[in-house]
Amino acid sequence: MNKKGVGLGVILLGTSLFYFFGAGDFLHLDWLKDNQSRLDIFYQANNLTVMTGFVALFLLIGLFLLPGATLLSVCSGAVFGLPLGPLLVSLGSTLGAVLAFFVARYILKDWVEEKFGERLQSVQAGLCENDIHYILVLRLVPLFPFFLVNIAMGASQVSWKMFMLGTLLGKLPATWIYANAGSHLASLRSISDIASPGAMGALTLLGLLALTPVIYKKTQKAKTPG
Repeated sequence: MNKKGVGLGVILLGTSLFYFFGAGDFLHLDWLKDNQSRLDIFYQANNLTVMTGFVALFLLIGLFLLPGATLLSVCSGAVFGLPLGPLLVSLGSTLGAVLAFFVARYILKDWVEEKFGERLQSVQAGLCENDIHYILVLRLVPLFPFFLVNIAMGASQVSWKMFMLGTLLGKLPATWIYANAGSHLASLRSISDIASPGAMGALTLLGLLALTPVIYKKTQKAKTPG
């Protein structure tokens, strides 16, 4: 078995174990509310350990393409408060995204190209010319699942450094929104309450602003004769 096959096997094993042991049962707001006091006590006694473990969770999410990033963002506000919570999420989610990016590029790329090759061609062309702007839009606008963007970018020709920068900057606004909601956990009824039309509209507007240079360049090209 080649290295790609071994890597894919490890990822599938990790993902299977996640669901086999019911780790998904912890990815609920009710669980976080019920255990907030325990988490607070443990954090106060083990600050560095908890912060390190928290960041490591994002690496596992990135490596095994798992859900849970949104709830962890809420948890950051509940346990660490502001601004430490969003900072830890930014660090962890960016590193986790880069890890997922490499997984997609070196292990899943052949499968992604076979499955979505034709649809990716037009995206590839735009990315090569306007990579940072497109990445910012994909991160800012709350319509694109985090792990799918990681896979798509890994299968593209975007450099990992540009991907990391776009992810770090693009996720900051949403990270702050979710962490801020987590800092008022007692009054939070559901995750969907955070995604209010106003908040999502603001993120979408930021995404459109990130596209402004792209639109301007296309307009200038259209005006240029020949």
